[in-house]
Amino acid sequence: MARMRVIAATGVIVALLAGVLAFAGAGAASAQEPVLIRAETSCETVDLGTLGSTPGSELTASGHWSTEDCDSRFRNNSDAHTFRFEIAETGRIRIDVTSPDADSYLYLLNEDGSRITEDDDGAVGALDARIERQLRAGAYLIEATTTAGRARGPADFKVVVTQVATCGPQILGVLTPGQEIQVTGSWTPESCQSIFLTGHPSNYFVFALPQGARVRVDLTSEIGDPVLIVAPIIALWSVIPGQVAHNDDAGGTRNSRIEQYLPPDVYGIEATTFRTRDLQGPLIDFTLTLTIVEEEVQQRSPLLKIEEIDSPTEVVAGDSLPINFRVGNLGGDEFPDQASRAILYAIGPQVFVRAAPLFADLWPAGVAYHTNEETASATSTTNSGIAPFSVTFERTGPAWVFTAVVAFDGNDNELGFHGLWHDVMVLSSATYDPVEVEVDGMVYSVAATADDEGLVSTTVTSVDDPETEVDPAIRAKAQYTAGVRTQMLEGIFERPKIAALPLAAAPYSITVPGPTSYSLLKTAAGGFSVLVRASGLLETLANGEAINPVAVEDLVLSKARRVSGTYVSLAASWQALLRQIDDGEAMSFADALAVHSELVYAERILSPALSPIEIVTVARSAEQGWDDPQAQAMLAGQPSCNPSPTALRDAYEAAGIDNVDELIALDTEMRAALPAYGLLVDGALCEAAAADAANLRFLERLAIDDSDEIRKLFEPEEPPAPEPGPAPPIGLRIMARLGEDGRIEHGVELVSGPQILPERRFLAPDTQIGMWHTTQDVDLDGSSLGQIRARRLADGRVELGFRNTEGDIVVPDIAYLPADLDEGIWYRSSLIEVPTPPEPTEDDEATE
Repeated sequence: MARMRVIAATGVIVALLAGVLAFAGAGAASAQEPVLIRAETSCETVDLGTLGSTPGSELTASGHWSTEDCDSRFRNNSDAHTFRFEIAETGRIRIDVTSPDADSYLYLLNEDGSRITEDDDGAVGALDARIERQLRAGAYLIEATTTAGRARGPADFKVVVTQVATCGPQILGVLTPGQEIQVTGSWTPESCQSIFLTGHPSNYFVFALPQGARVRVDLTSEIGDPVLIVAPIIALWSVIPGQVAHNDDAGGTRNSRIEQYLPPDVYGIEATTFRTRDLQGPLIDFTLTLTIVEEEVQQRSPLLKIEEIDSPTEVVAGDSLPINFRVGNLGGDEFPDQASRAILYAIGPQVFVRAAPLFADLWPAGVAYHTNEETASATSTTNSGIAPFSVTFERTGPAWVFTAVVAFDGNDNELGFHGLWHDVMVLSSATYDPVEVEVDGMVYSVAATADDEGLVSTTVTSVDDPETEVDPAIRAKAQYTAGVRTQMLEGIFERPKIAALPLAAAPYSITVPGPTSYSLLKTAAGGFSVLVRASGLLETLANGEAINPVAVEDLVLSKARRVSGTYVSLAASWQALLRQIDDGEAMSFADALAVHSELVYAERILSPALSPIEIVTVARSAEQGWDDPQAQAMLAGQPSCNPSPTALRDAYEAAGIDNVDELIALDTEMRAALPAYGLLVDGALCEAAAADAANLRFLERLAIDDSDEIRKLFEPEEPPAPEPGPAPPIGLRIMARLGEDGRIEHGVELVSGPQILPERRFLAPDTQIGMWHTTQDVDLDGSSLGQIRARRLADGRVELGFRNTEGDIVVPDIAYLPADLDEGIWYRSSLIEVPTPPEPTEDDEATE
């Protein structure tokens, strides 16, 4: 072993030598477990004699497991042979039982037959057994048996008892402030055996600490799994009580670290591994480092901790378990460099989630972040990069979550690690206290309770006749009704999406026939078509005029009034039902289905409209309009959503709307005129499409998803799949806006989003009436799509057109700009299609 520094003085050496003697005698065997030996058998005990005290001395014997005679004391249906040996003085003894044909198993006993220890595969051979430990002078017994028993047939074996050299510690010297001690070593299958962990390879060290100090001991290995044990040298004769500290993985990854205050003394270190000999590689290197920590410096260092956890103690298997927390820097300083970082994670049985690295600028001394109000402190704040974790358990029963933070500096040195445990019971389905429900005129008491392993049992009992057996279909409806009452109606106004809905408009009553996606879209489309007709935009479309974005904004804001009015009506019906239940009335199956349908409508149709409405409101009130940074940030921050291409048409057709084609055409133009409008429609379409899966999950949580009667209520209606067709040409719209100088600027907007402005694109205010003017080529990736055409008309309007690369004139359905253009606002034509330009040839590329 290489050593960076060893300091020794005469007085210290004397103390260390005394410690070495104590260390060398550690771990002497004693009867740890009285065992009742089986009834006397015909097996004799073979006396091997007395083992010599010189290292390398051996006692050997051979034997045969016949499968017909000697019974093991400890293993049923297993042959065994017993051997006796003596040792004249205390020493380290190795016992091997090897066999070429069987899986040997070894027991070491005191002479009276009480068991000391045992081993299966601790030897160098794959299936051979070995025990190596310090034994006091006296007589001992060996039972040599097999793991597989007599089923594997007869086999030969060999027993070898060896006196091995005592594993003395390496003396490291004196540990003083400002200097570290570092040594390297290795574990092999032939290494000394651990005093504390039987069968684990170990190395031993001794150091002196002349003055009390906070000592850090690190044991690291690139491929091993180190375990550290520190003890006062005088106490090592006792196997367990002598430990001052032990550690497995506190040093990051699999490395070990002990850091604590130690009084002046001589200490022993056992550097061992988590794995036993048979699971180690042939050679595992390690490094042991001892350092005195300067406490004042440490107190000024950053110290990240998980300060608080807020998470449910119960969760249904398959549900998302939210984990809110507060994390803060409780140290006396900021991180040492800008590349320092912290990583937050949550781990549990078969679950692991982690956040992206959070860098040094977030962690000045004293700062703390919380993820919800329940974990907030008087001084903590929120941060967009620090969000609650969410984990999902699939197995029922007791479980746990460990939420932790680990910090590193810019050189990947660990700065600290901390975490909190949180116990959780994973349930097979939802639980609730007894409630009364009404199905088909009869009242039933329903309750769902869990046992200690998370398995939920649901009881459905007739209130009038508790002994009556309940029909399975009635039972399922009763469970559904109880589930809606306890999982939806109770606490309905505390649900986040419901609490955010406004109560500021006159009531607007609706009827939602069911919670399926089909029912939601049918109801929503019918109401939305009324708003669209009232906007007057259908008439604008019919006149071939460009859509004014301001008019689309008005439509979105009219939707805000409808959202609020609808929620006012729904909230009133829920409050009335809650009052009836408080008065002792049982909730009916019909009421449950209505509440479920209305709640899903509120959360999946009304709630998604809030963000687009807010964005329009902000842009309307901002001095810069849609160029306002806040409005742009809100628009960019909306999650992407891609509903089915036919989803809106399907919804209008389900609602029985006559002029679906006109509404779809208008929808296309309004999306182009105002992107926030597209968010309004798409949010509802996407949320509604996800309702069917959520409904099924609700039935699974109540353990009634196998009921045919219940499932029929939630079966989604699928529209026919569209016929496959040829790839479409490029879709685009002509854009135009009035500038401060009276010129009209032109460009195109591709259906995929990008906008292209040709180099010559302005129409002067004094151009001749009726004369067509064209822009330069509209260039897409080096290829021309064509040119924009525009001319002024006698009535003040401007007509738009397009000439494609084949020379054809394309006239949009909406081709006119109104005479009273609002300055600075982009107007768009209806969608037109132009041929996709061919890929550039090699000659073209060479020319370029």
